[in-house]
Amino acid sequence: MKVLYDNEIFLIQKYGGATRYFYELIKRMPDRKAKVLLYMGKFINEYGLEEYSDNFEIFSGKKIRHIPRTKLLSKKIQKPLFERFAAKQEFDILHQTYYDNINVKKSFKRIITIHDFTHEKLSNNFSSLDKTAKLKKAAIMKSDGIICVSESTKKDLMNMYNTEGKKIKVIYHGNSLKYEVKDEPVIKGKYILYVGDRRSYKNFNVMIKLFEINKDLKKEYKAVCCGGGSFTSDELNSMKRSNVSDNFIQIEARDSKIANLYYYATAFIYPSKYEGFGIPMIEAMYNGCPVIASNVSSLPEIGGSAALYFNPDSVEELNDRVNILLTDNDTVKSLKVSGREREKEFSWDKCANETYKFYEEVLE
Repeated sequence: MKVLYDNEIFLIQKYGGATRYFYELIKRMPDRKAKVLLYMGKFINEYGLEEYSDNFEIFSGKKIRHIPRTKLLSKKIQKPLFERFAAKQEFDILHQTYYDNINVKKSFKRIITIHDFTHEKLSNNFSSLDKTAKLKKAAIMKSDGIICVSESTKKDLMNMYNTEGKKIKVIYHGNSLKYEVKDEPVIKGKYILYVGDRRSYKNFNVMIKLFEINKDLKKEYKAVCCGGGSFTSDELNSMKRSNVSDNFIQIEARDSKIANLYYYATAFIYPSKYEGFGIPMIEAMYNGCPVIASNVSSLPEIGGSAALYFNPDSVEELNDRVNILLTDNDTVKSLKVSGREREKEFSWDKCANETYKFYEEVLE
């Protein structure tokens, strides 16, 4: 079986959930006896998939320096280069890394992975020039097989596009942050952890409100925000109005340092109003960090009984769950144990095995 992967996601993401997924998946495919044809083109991704090029049937790519605000131009220039490359190859499956309209006049099966429906459900968070939803719909219609990263995402797909269930396979993500934390804490003192982007649907503002109403939290804890870039002026003004500016810290970190943040945190809070999967939940669980998450979309599916949940529109419910962790040591110990067990249900090896099997099913 020959599987071709295109370059689209690697030229628009330095880091991120989608490129992490394809990095973990593609590097494992040769061990499943798949012959990998990987075209990365001129890419900016930092995960290092090119280091496994000797294991691939064909590898074509070169890492370049990221120049801000050039992603759309890079996609436009590189798309015909990939199509020209693909036209010269023999392959059974094209597993697209994103949703561009790839035209190759050959006989093959087309597979896409749907990570979420953020652009469709929360369109106000994106520019009117963003064509992701339109491209995704076209890719869904053209595909022979669709991988969804959760049952929640599969349900959204079937509701939105009336897609046949037999065409869809749910395959969960895994956890890449499997580090044994031995270093001293990156952040000294007690803190609550928030990880990732903070755009509006991520519901970050509820964290500010939490520290405003919980006087014990405000007095003794910091809110450590990992990733997402520096605080915006709106966020800083909101913190100032709530008189909690001194409680909030923003830092950037990669892998082992993020694991350290999870390991020493009192709790990880995931207040998002929509997620297709929610990798940070299982990262936190692996590191023994109690999880408090929104009770919406895929998050209860991924966390199961190993997390506490709250209505993302209710800071009072979030405050209640936080107070449980601050005062109930038995609940904390239980969540640490159940979280570590829950994380074991998700692995990249399992993801690769199920994906390879799905490739076979689509070919049949």
